[in-house]
Amino acid sequence: MGSLLIAIAANSTLVFSMKYAEKAGTHRASVVLYNYVFGACLILLLSGGFTGQELSGKTIWPLLGLALASACLMTACMLIQQRSLHSNGAGITTTYNRLGILIPTILSVFIFREYPTAVKACGIVLAAAAVFYSYDRHMDSGKKNYILLSLVLILGGFIDFISKIFGILFLPEIKNLYTFITFFLCALIMAVIVLLQKAPLSRKDIIYGALVGIPNAGITYGMIGAAAALPSYIVFPVYSGAVILIVNTAGVLLFKERLTRRETISTAMIAGALILLNI
Repeated sequence: MGSLLIAIAANSTLVFSMKYAEKAGTHRASVVLYNYVFGACLILLLSGGFTGQELSGKTIWPLLGLALASACLMTACMLIQQRSLHSNGAGITTTYNRLGILIPTILSVFIFREYPTAVKACGIVLAAAAVFYSYDRHMDSGKKNYILLSLVLILGGFIDFISKIFGILFLPEIKNLYTFITFFLCALIMAVIVLLQKAPLSRKDIIYGALVGIPNAGITYGMIGAAAALPSYIVFPVYSGAVILIVNTAGVLLFKERLTRRETISTAMIAGALILLNI
């Protein structure tokens, strides 16, 4: 249970670190770069050098390919999530990000023939209904950028799907090595973007990059520990529901964010759908 609490706290901290970085006027690309630099360093430190995780030539290339695909999605998702936090607020962005679980759930049906139970099917229907219901063309919600929210959902879902592919193809013993390689590739991608943008690298960007990167790595380690110690029907519903509840509540109290009635109802529907999808 301690690992699960770490994952919940880390995800909630990550969202608000990104939110505060936006309010502080930092450069988005620079913060994301330092986020992955600090995350990779923390993973390397906690993993103890990856002893006993040697790979054969036939294994390393698929692992690198999967890590590169994940790195591209993660960097894109992080940059878009920053913009969505600025435009849409922390609560609704986090809710849509957690809803990304729809992607691996649906793809697994067609690719791995993993057909959902009746409960999961209800969760899929409820989640789809919530997304459609949340879209409001009236003036009171006209400031919401649904393109960004949709991208956060889609990218987050494909990141989860790649994690599922990793679990199928590789042994869990190389999870730390895979995570480090992914974070390292993310840092390289962001370094290229920063150079192309000629982005400033200020002390403020370094500080907020660390505040984002440390919980980012903490999420991975918390979920690994929680999944090893607790059944999935406890881990994922509690994790998703708690993060949504904490972020939405803190968003109202700390950032004075106000959800419309439609957004409040759709958020509750999505929270319920996440529980059904993860049972």
